Amino acid sequence: MEVAGSRPPRRVRVPDHEEAQAQPHGFGLREHPLASARGMTRPILYTGDIFRLQARGGITRYFGELIPRLRRPTRIVAGLHQSPAIQAGRLTAEASVYLRAFRLSPRPRAVVNGWVDAVHFRGDSGEIVHPTYYRDPAGIPTSLPMVLTVYDMAHELFPSLFQRRWWSSEDPARWKRAICRRADRIVCISESTRRDLVEILDVDERKTRVIHCGRTDWSPIPAEEVPGLASPFFLWVGERHTYKNFAATLLAWSTSSAAASTSILCVGGGPLRPDERELARRLKAAGALRQETLRDTQLKWAYERAAGLLYTSRCEGFGLPLLEAMSLGCPVVASKASSIPEVAGDAAIYVDPTEPESIRAGIERCLSLGRDGALRALLKARAALFSWDACAEAHEALYRELDGPAPGGEERR
Repeated sequence: MEVAGSRPPRRVRVPDHEEAQAQPHGFGLREHPLASARGMTRPILYTGDIFRLQARGGITRYFGELIPRLRRPTRIVAGLHQSPAIQAGRLTAEASVYLRAFRLSPRPRAVVNGWVDAVHFRGDSGEIVHPTYYRDPAGIPTSLPMVLTVYDMAHELFPSLFQRRWWSSEDPARWKRAICRRADRIVCISESTRRDLVEILDVDERKTRVIHCGRTDWSPIPAEEVPGLASPFFLWVGERHTYKNFAATLLAWSTSSAAASTSILCVGGGPLRPDERELARRLKAAGALRQETLRDTQLKWAYERAAGLLYTSRCEGFGLPLLEAMSLGCPVVASKASSIPEVAGDAAIYVDPTEPESIRAGIERCLSLGRDGALRALLKARAALFSWDACAEAHEALYRELDGPAPGGEERR
């Protein structure tokens, strides 16, 4: 679907899903020195970084879906973490102590986790190390080959948006450039992310791979009603800060004809902040804006009944909520920016995230189209192109490139 609004968007070529998921990019990857020695399947060591930083989120979902599907041995060194998945045993980890957020301040936590890593990262373990987030590469033995996943380039593309208290010098993303240089292979979760990574950080594209994320299998999950939620409503799923573009979207919705008959349910992202409440008050939208933390059963119910998902971010590395919504036939109002067209294909109502008028027109069009059978079929067909099984198989193929005995001091390329 084309961009809503009067101004036509700049046309960019977006690779097909199958093309982007395909094999090495650029010049053809040089064979890693370790790949020439056969007969060894290396276990994978996953660092605990992301499980220490967040309880739930897109990155934790990615590893939570990937790790159980792998056929080779894996271990997670969790340390002091916040992960309900590890705590509940859905992911198995060692050196694991569950701490709810803020029960211990970040600096002591970092010190303890540094000790844990020093003990459990062994240079003679024969493993492939896969950090779950950006970190100082000096803490990882140089004898171990490394795979790194790069999720997006938001910090580099929008540096002014991260000049906030919570994006301080302690943000691990400051290590991105250094750990990309150290990594032997880099997984990019979209072609858009790979393109930005190569251009901005001057990474050798021969060591990159695009491996898309997968869609949620909703079939075993029952739908549970969200109490007190009247239809029609729009969904906003995830964070709302800075480049996510929530404020501009709320403004566009408030000026649209849809505002008189719809509400917005924000799922996750934490409680509405004072500035968000004040903006809603000024826009006379306070009564129509609601934030909830939903269980998957409730999220399924909401996707199945929403007028649409509002996904107007200015920058995304992939876009898991897009797949969640589309797989349940929920219409999507989405930015024609970064990775979003790569995921949504021709199934979304596209808008220009920098133009409130375009967002307003997209919201109105979404409400007028409704959830007819043809649109639902298109949405589900697009989502069906992405699977976690395919994601895991692609990771297995990537890890095989680094299998083999450790080569005492050979340079990695």
